[in-house]
Amino acid sequence: MNSIRRDARSFDYTLLVLVVALAFFGLLIIGSATGLGNGNVSPVFINQLIFLVTGLGIMMFMAFVNYEFISKFYIPIYVVNIALLVIVLFMPDTRGVARWIGMEIGGFEFGIQPSEFTKIFMIVVLAKIIDKYRDKINNPLVLLVIFAMTALPVVLINMQLSFSASIVSLVIMLAMLYAGKISYKYVAIVAVVIVPALLFFYIDLHAENPILIDNILTPWQQSRIWYFLYPEYGDGAGIWQNERAIMAMSSGLLTGRGLFNNQIHVPEATNDFILSIIGAEFGFIGSVAVLLVALLIVLRCLMIAHRSEVFLGKLIATGVAVTIAFQAFTHVAINAWLLPNTGMNFPFVSSGGSSLWVFMAMIGLVLNVGMTREYSMFEDMGTKER
Repeated sequence: MNSIRRDARSFDYTLLVLVVALAFFGLLIIGSATGLGNGNVSPVFINQLIFLVTGLGIMMFMAFVNYEFISKFYIPIYVVNIALLVIVLFMPDTRGVARWIGMEIGGFEFGIQPSEFTKIFMIVVLAKIIDKYRDKINNPLVLLVIFAMTALPVVLINMQLSFSASIVSLVIMLAMLYAGKISYKYVAIVAVVIVPALLFFYIDLHAENPILIDNILTPWQQSRIWYFLYPEYGDGAGIWQNERAIMAMSSGLLTGRGLFNNQIHVPEATNDFILSIIGAEFGFIGSVAVLLVALLIVLRCLMIAHRSEVFLGKLIATGVAVTIAFQAFTHVAINAWLLPNTGMNFPFVSSGGSSLWVFMAMIGLVLNVGMTREYSMFEDMGTKER
C-alpha cells in the first residue's frame, strides 16, 4: 500500500524566484503605465501591490497544504464555482459587462472576478475526476460527464461576455484529458469536428442572415473579429486599441525608450496590452526576456509534472502549465495583432487582483506537487529497520 508524503528538500526555488521576479516586474510596468514615474501612485498600482503581497502568502499556503485532501471535495468546489458564476450575473454592470463581485471593506473597494477563479477550480475538479476514473477515461459516459461539467461554467462565463476566459476553460479540459491518456481516436474526432466548425463559423460570420453566430457572440465581439480579418473596414474604434499597441511596441525598437518613458497612450495598458508598454520601454530585447521568463516558468511546471509520482499531481501541474502558456501566447498574439482582441491578460504581469491570486495559487500547487512522492509500505518498513 502506498502513501503520499512531502519532502521540503525538493522545493523548487528556481520556479519560486522566476514567478516572484516576473510578478514584481509586472508591478513596476503597471506603475509605469499609470504614471508612477511622475509621482502618481494610482489606485491600480496600490491594488496590484496589495494583491501581490497577499498572493505570495496564498502561494506559500498552497505549496504546503494537503492538495490530495482538498481534491476530495471536488464536488463542493465545483458547486461553489457555479454559484459564484451565477451570482455575478446579478451584479451591477461595470463598463457594460457584469464580471465582478464587489464589496467594500474599511473604505477599500474589493472585488473578485469569478471567471478567473474558475481556472484553478476546474484544474482541481478535472484532475480529481480524471484521476478517479483513470482506468475508465475512454469510457464515453465518463467523457460525457467531463464535457458537461466543463460546458456549464463555459456557458456561464460566456454570458458575462468573457469569451477569452471561456476558451481558457476549454483548453484546460482538453490539455488535462490529453495528460490523462485519452485515446487518440477521440483526439482525431475532435480534429475532424473542429475544422468544419471553423469553416462554418467563417461562412456564418459573412452571411447576411447568420444561423448561429448571433446566438453565441455579441455584435461588438463579432466586430472585433471582422475588423481583425478586414482592418481596412475599421471604423476607428474597432481597431484603435490594436493600432496604438503596435505603435507603442514598435516605438521601443531594439532596446526601448527606458522605464517610465513610453510616449504613446495605449488603452487597457495595464491589462490586455501590457506587453506593448514593455516593448515601448524595454524594446524587443526586453519583451523577449519577459517571454523567456514565462517560458521557463511553463517548462518548470512541465518538468515537475513529468517527474511527479502522483498522478493527481501530474494532472494539476500539467493544467497549470498549459493555462500559463496559453494565456501568455494569446496575449502576445493579440498585442502583435495576430489574433482578434479578446481581452487576454499576461500571467503575473497584467493588472487584476483575481488573476494574480489565481496564478499564485496555481504555482503554489505546482510547488506542492514537486515536493510530493509516493512511499510504499515496504519502503517505510525498511526505513524503520535501519
